[in-house]
Amino acid sequence: MFVIAGITGQTGGAAAGALLAAGHRVRAFVRDPSRAAAWAARGVEVVAGDIADAASLERALAGAQGAYLLAPPQPAHPDPVGSYVAVAQAVRTAVQRAGLERLVFLSSEGAHLPAGTGPIRGLHRAEEILAGAAPRLTFLRAAYFQDNWRAVLDLAAAQGILPTMLGSPERKRAMVATADIGRVAADLLTGGGAPAIVELSGPQDYSAEDAAAAMSAALGRPVKAVEPPREAWTGILRDAGVGAAFADLLAEMYDGIAGGQIGFSGEGEARRGATTLGETVAGWVRAKAA
Repeated sequence: MFVIAGITGQTGGAAAGALLAAGHRVRAFVRDPSRAAAWAARGVEVVAGDIADAASLERALAGAQGAYLLAPPQPAHPDPVGSYVAVAQAVRTAVQRAGLERLVFLSSEGAHLPAGTGPIRGLHRAEEILAGAAPRLTFLRAAYFQDNWRAVLDLAAAQGILPTMLGSPERKRAMVATADIGRVAADLLTGGGAPAIVELSGPQDYSAEDAAAAMSAALGRPVKAVEPPREAWTGILRDAGVGAAFADLLAEMYDGIAGGQIGFSGEGEARRGATTLGETVAGWVRAKAA
């Protein structure tokens, strides 16, 4: 049996789905069990708790073969990096007390860097705290999520504009679908090996112009990638509902991406997902129309 955090989200849901399809038992660790009712109907055991609470997580991990855990970003938190640290400390305590053999923890490209990475700095700290927490521990360092573009899908549909803070709209970089992150997490939990670090990207690199083209094809209207002025970034992020501290961190992260500092270290096992950016975007549009 495997414990999955974030089952009501994207990567956790994909991991759980892959495990169920392979015939494994799954226990979901969630804040609100009512949101996991559909999973319970599929035979998933649902356990309530807080990922930053070691006691509740320890109970969820009892008897498990392995777990896929993550530190959910908290955009409204006054100390976003500190929130990652709190989760990592709770996870380390719970994993060791439960005697968990195998842990896959979602991290990010750039997590090897101690500074200049915005919220990824919290994952750098988390990796330091979790080192050696389980006999078979893998940090799954994912590239920029293809699914991040979903936040501007409505704007693209309404105005034909796709804002980007990744640097030049034509510059390509690694991106990966959250569906592939979940599938790889499931594979790492059930496979024979346990690499210390997996660096996961998509089937090819993409640019903001590629994202605009994918939205244009899916929406049936022209979409153009546009780079807002740097001085407007924080305000744009705050207008989108992000707290002040997290907005500042995100702007720092985008500076690091645009400047080329944030990427893979090359120290891990490189893997590529199978889902293209076009497939990801088309899936959102179909879901929205349904």
